[in-house]
Amino acid sequence: MKRLSLFVLLFVSAISAANAQTEEYITLGINGGVLHNINGYRKDTNYYGHTFKNGIPGYNVAVDLGIRTSARTRFRLEIEHEEFHYKALWDTAKMTYKIKSKIYETRAKIWNMGVNLRFDYLLGESEKWKIFVSPGLLWEFNVARESKNLKVPYVNPLEHHIREKSYYNYDEIAYENPDHILGGNVQLLCKYKIAKHIAITLTPEYYIYFRGMVKTNYGKPYMRMTLNGGLEFNF
Repeated sequence: MKRLSLFVLLFVSAISAANAQTEEYITLGINGGVLHNINGYRKDTNYYGHTFKNGIPGYNVAVDLGIRTSARTRFRLEIEHEEFHYKALWDTAKMTYKIKSKIYETRAKIWNMGVNLRFDYLLGESEKWKIFVSPGLLWEFNVARESKNLKVPYVNPLEHHIREKSYYNYDEIAYENPDHILGGNVQLLCKYKIAKHIAITLTPEYYIYFRGMVKTNYGKPYMRMTLNGGLEFNF
């Protein structure tokens, strides 16, 4: 909560500074898209001998409130939600053969929330287009996680079909991610005006966090790339 209070304090300070500099306007944005993590899983084997890899691509959604501070700059406070995945493989696990013969993979699903303070700088504009570069500072924290273990399917000689995959009770890998983490990011924000107070947005973005996904990932920084589309309303 102390970090969240610091983000809010910085945002309010920026608004106060804007009052003394320029006539301001407010923006409200909503966006969402796909994300891909880099080094977003444990890079070494864990205590049980599992090896890890990325899961299916994730997604993110966000809302933001922006305050214009000059003709070319503004600050935005963004709240975002992310879902991403990683998996553990059992072929190297230090388990009994009885368990290893039943499970071949554990899949983890992670839900995080993030508070993002952004500074937008206008690079160029036309009658319809505006393009900003937007560095930011992010505090991200875990809100929920889930893991499922996939059994090895087998053929029933009597029924002659493959039974559905099922799950064994093992959830250790759902904790191979931080409870909270700080990072920086840079975004290219492209706006196209479709009405007097409405624009559509396209925002590719790169994140780098200030520590690894797990503390044993020395020299392998946790990074993320996203591609979002959305709407922005001006008031």
